[in-house]
Amino acid sequence: MRVLEALRILEEATIDCKTRSIDTPEVRDALDVIAPYCKPKWKVEGFRNCLKPSLRQHGLDLEGQQQNLRVYFRGIYGNMRGLLCMQIGELNYRYKRTKDAAVKAELDRLTAELEKLPERWEYRAPKVLS
Repeated sequence: MRVLEALRILEEATIDCKTRSIDTPEVRDALDVIAPYCKPKWKVEGFRNCLKPSLRQHGLDLEGQQQNLRVYFRGIYGNMRGLLCMQIGELNYRYKRTKDAAVKAELDRLTAELEKLPERWEYRAPKVLS
């Protein structure tokens, strides 16, 4: 799993946490992928702690869980977007020095991914079909 795929999984979990259980192996794996790159560590740990079902027993309802997840995910998102920008810069520098086609292909792929990501993540409630 790539970091961008993990980021999408966490975004879906943040949006869908009120309608389904998000304490799944897929979400935990996504957090494991992102954890080594995300600084400070408390952002990932906070997200991970919100997955625990014991929190609901202590008065944290689904709305509260989503509010907490939105805060943690916004921090993770900004961190991962910044990391992607740095990686693009490094690849650009390496491509200028080497003119390697493989580096250029990866540079183009990551640049296209960055263009899809808004500069700042904002929560958008899912549309309800009536």
